[in-house]
Amino acid sequence: KEPINEPIDIYDPNKNSYPDPFSGDQILFSIDQSNYLEYSDQLLTPGQIEMFKTYPETFKMHVYQSRRSCAVPQEVIQLTTQNAELTDEGEGIIGVVGSIPFPNPSEALHHVWNHILRYRGVNIYGSSPFYIVNPDNSITYGAGEAIAINYWNPFVINKKGLQGMLMSKVTHPPRLADASLLVIESLNALKTPRRAWVYNPGTRRVRRAPDIAYDYKPSSSQGITTTDQFDGFNGAKDRYDWTLVGKQQRLMPYNAYKLHETEIDKILTKHHIDQDYLRYELVNVNVVQADLKKDKRHILPHRMMYFDIDSHNMLVEETYDKENQIMAYREFPIINYYDQPMCLSVHSATYDLASRRYQLSSVRSIDVPKIQWRLEEPHDETKFTPEGLKRFAR
Repeated sequence: KEPINEPIDIYDPNKNSYPDPFSGDQILFSIDQSNYLEYSDQLLTPGQIEMFKTYPETFKMHVYQSRRSCAVPQEVIQLTTQNAELTDEGEGIIGVVGSIPFPNPSEALHHVWNHILRYRGVNIYGSSPFYIVNPDNSITYGAGEAIAINYWNPFVINKKGLQGMLMSKVTHPPRLADASLLVIESLNALKTPRRAWVYNPGTRRVRRAPDIAYDYKPSSSQGITTTDQFDGFNGAKDRYDWTLVGKQQRLMPYNAYKLHETEIDKILTKHHIDQDYLRYELVNVNVVQADLKKDKRHILPHRMMYFDIDSHNMLVEETYDKENQIMAYREFPIINYYDQPMCLSVHSATYDLASRRYQLSSVRSIDVPKIQWRLEEPHDETKFTPEGLKRFAR
């Protein structure tokens, strides 16, 4: 490990730019249709192999030196001394708020909770576009704006038993009214299930939305992703049996500074993003398998998740149907936002292998307004109400 704990010399806090600390690194080797079978057993995931099969003419992976650069604020490290405690069959967690929940993970849900509660800011404001690229290379564009409070961090007092509160709205196109929502997420989905509301500008009314969970599909995703796939995975875990497959070394999208520093219209290519802007490294990952319980329903019966051992981010997810045939491959290329410091993805990419469409969401890029991760003036918590949502959505 060589974590980057502070901004590099050429970083300018007034710009939405994170210069590449490893710009001098050269490509070690590339994988494409001519040689991917040589690496399929040792370095590639099943989803990556399927991408080579589906897009043999264009899909490739440039492999670079591994740079274990991820860091978190020192305050998080100081709080992290021992494992938290799972309660209510893994639906709840008790532990030192603001720490890494499970520094010594031994169960599948330890890794899921480490991902959900990884450090990712405090009082947040930002906007980001989302794109759906169709097989004919036509593009559906949308944009949104959000404010959020994260409670699992060392910088706020959390006596509410909450993970956080989020309000988001669509700014383009305005017809996507159900994307204006308020979500309040607890630390125990069994005792205190998620509370959600949506605002409809047509009726100017806010309504309770208990269905915004699990496999609910917002209209903005056009059926490509589910609610519980936002930020990799979120929400209740009770519909799956969780299995820890174990530690592996796989090629993962990592230190994606070149991707962040490139204008979005340059990376949106047919079938998948332009792979020349992506960097893959050999990464230690913990692999977790989620299989739908027999008495539950979800449109994603089987899921395979790859969590970075260093940053706890989900880096890759693969989804499978009832016959265990792969349906989608998902990537979350990360960088160290070293002014914080923290490692988070620069976007979420979901490749639907049946329709040959892909979705890019939660896009963070040099040509997108900079996200504020720790506002100097915290959000007013009383705004996160149904009435507050109505004012925010307007």
